[in-house]
Amino acid sequence: MIETLSGKISTVLGPINPSEAGITLMHEHVFVDGSCFQSMPEEASLKPLIQSEIKPESIKHLAKHWNVISNHIKLNDFNLMREELKNFVLSGGKTIVEATSIGIGRDPLAVAKMSRATGLNIIMGSSYYIPTSYPEYLCNMTEDDVYDQIVNDIVLGINDTGIKAGLIGEVGIGGSISQMVNRDQEMPEEKVLRASARAQASTGAPMIIHPSPIKESLTKVSEIVIDCGADPSKIVFAHMDIQTDLDVLETLTGQGFNVEYDSWGIEDTELIDSLDDSLQLPNDNQRLNNLRKLINNGYINNLIITQDMFLGLQLQKNGGKGYSHIIDNLILRMKNIGFTQKEIINILVLNPQRILTFK
Repeated sequence: MIETLSGKISTVLGPINPSEAGITLMHEHVFVDGSCFQSMPEEASLKPLIQSEIKPESIKHLAKHWNVISNHIKLNDFNLMREELKNFVLSGGKTIVEATSIGIGRDPLAVAKMSRATGLNIIMGSSYYIPTSYPEYLCNMTEDDVYDQIVNDIVLGINDTGIKAGLIGEVGIGGSISQMVNRDQEMPEEKVLRASARAQASTGAPMIIHPSPIKESLTKVSEIVIDCGADPSKIVFAHMDIQTDLDVLETLTGQGFNVEYDSWGIEDTELIDSLDDSLQLPNDNQRLNNLRKLINNGYINNLIITQDMFLGLQLQKNGGKGYSHIIDNLILRMKNIGFTQKEIINILVLNPQRILTFK
């Protein structure tokens, strides 16, 4: 554990008291480069989409061809992102977790500048994203090397910037179930996952995992993390609204992990092309119903809601709901269907405070 951070939340501008965090979005991206997802279509008629700008006439393509339009998987315009974040501030938001990890454009200097420009508390991530985004040098690093890098990001700062990570993650797990379940096959993520979990155990930092939502993968990842001595109460499994089998989620929460619903405002099912009934993109009402069931079963303290802003279609500039969707639209809807003020505060304020606070 890190004595100087104990009882504090570590932002890019320095430690704050948990009471200063207020309404918190626990998993967002302010600056991100999703080039690892870039798809190059073979069809001649689709190739012009690659370098096209996001305009009203191209919005119809954004869900089905989300990883074809290059600009759609990048957030890198400082002035645009400042205006988008101002909407969250004006609606009463106080804190953003910038979950961009190594491999998808982590940018500490720009994030610190954005914190000053908006007045937001911003917490930065560390560790590595999914294998397709790994930098070449990672293959020559040992698990101990990765562990040391993560701890240094938290204790000393990222590279030579002096800006400290206050989070481990988002730690990426690829989609290959065979690599997660068949121990005879190499799992490229395991080195990073183990190093990240060990860093969590030694620093007391919060941690976000970008998992495959499939049951067998979630089980294997949770086993590895616990085996490394990490504290499940400080660990968030992201993107769990896609996993609609609540028994799977209750297995995680029963172990003490936190589960995150983070696709609020995205309801276009073309984004998820799955024949598995338990792996679907729900709409916001379905997400709320599932949250209600988890709360009724005793897991109010293990739930996070956030928006995972990553794609151009989510920005208000492009007709999306923006960073303020939960505050502007969902809170009233939650109240109308029976969520209490205490439950809403628990999910939006107290749970993030607890997870983000260093032990």
